[in-house]
Amino acid sequence: MIELFFLILWSCWGLLALLTWFNVRQFLPEMRAQEALFRDGEDPGRQQRAVVVIPVKKLDPVRGPAFFRILLNQRYADYRILVTMENEQETAASWLVEALGMAPGDRGWHSGGSGRAKEPISAGLRGVKFIFAGPTFGGGQKVHNQIEALKELEPEDRRVVFGDADMQCGQDWLARLTAPLNVGTHPVSTTYRWLVPVQATIPNLLMSVINAGVATLGGREAWNNLWGGSMALVREDFDALAVPSLLEGSLTDDLRLGKCIRRSGRRIACLRSLIVPTDIDFSWRMAFEFGRRQYYMVRHYAPFFFKFALIATTIYNVGFLSALWEAWHGNRVASFALGFVLVCDQLRALARWNVIRALFPPPVVDRLRMARWMEHLGTPLFMAVHSLFVWSALAARTIRWAGIHYRVISPDRTLVLEHPDG
Repeated sequence: MIELFFLILWSCWGLLALLTWFNVRQFLPEMRAQEALFRDGEDPGRQQRAVVVIPVKKLDPVRGPAFFRILLNQRYADYRILVTMENEQETAASWLVEALGMAPGDRGWHSGGSGRAKEPISAGLRGVKFIFAGPTFGGGQKVHNQIEALKELEPEDRRVVFGDADMQCGQDWLARLTAPLNVGTHPVSTTYRWLVPVQATIPNLLMSVINAGVATLGGREAWNNLWGGSMALVREDFDALAVPSLLEGSLTDDLRLGKCIRRSGRRIACLRSLIVPTDIDFSWRMAFEFGRRQYYMVRHYAPFFFKFALIATTIYNVGFLSALWEAWHGNRVASFALGFVLVCDQLRALARWNVIRALFPPPVVDRLRMARWMEHLGTPLFMAVHSLFVWSALAARTIRWAGIHYRVISPDRTLVLEHPDG
């Protein structure tokens, strides 16, 4: 009976490793097929008015301004920006006031106004507006900020876009993100982030490789979800889904909305070629808090994906440890299983490196070289850490996010247990 159990376990372990390698290997061919399908949607003649909602909390003094410089200069025919913050002390407001040549106290800028911008401005940018949402005591602060911004939508806004201010996007980000919507193949589009270490520390490398495994899953519509850092909806579908009401009381925007969209039968386009690099510099404590927080939200808002992550990471770790032990004691089947999985791990790491080189410019590729070797040499290590995140989220009752202490009671009810503003 024990021998049969191990045989089934190692078979599942080997199949998981094989499918993981195959999934990464298919990433680039499927990415090129996507690009051909959506290319016409980037044509300025097809671009419809877009409103871009950017929630901001503690703007990074370097990456934040770099992001907004690019956002103000998107190659898009017609768009406007809603920057939503908790209060007027947020540094994003003061930077934008100066960059746009606004008068102190102004809450908006529009093309053709009297202010003289100090930064390059896209000819398609119609305006920028500040929304100060105030603190929330019943839901996520980010979601609360977004809901307040969504009250400012205008009838002319035909594409509703959400973005994060810590990503590194290009001037074509908006055009590419909305291309599936503008070409008419999908009502919703999204992409994902790739975590790029600022320093080659062990926590940074582990988080980069773990996140890369999630990033290369996207693209197949059967399991596409939304990432709040880059997502866009056709206005008619946004209204039909009653997005502001849907998000009330939620801790997260993307997982909640993604589940609703999938249940409605709508198709989500996850753009592989638009994956954006995001800098990280984690301590061990920060890495653990980040990983647990991600899976805490997945557990509450996307339980199917949580169960998948729990099962997959557990199978890998139990399979590896049991096969290593049995191989050490002369079990030939265990030795074969161990060798097969390790070969699949190396093939997957090589395929992922090809993805990195195709997606990112040389400076980003250079910063990911050490993460490449972590994937080649440390798969059992980062899978053990990955499993730790998932299991710790299963046991977690509360989390901290941006200084606020939360407890999720249900998908539409979140308690704020502690807030810096009281």
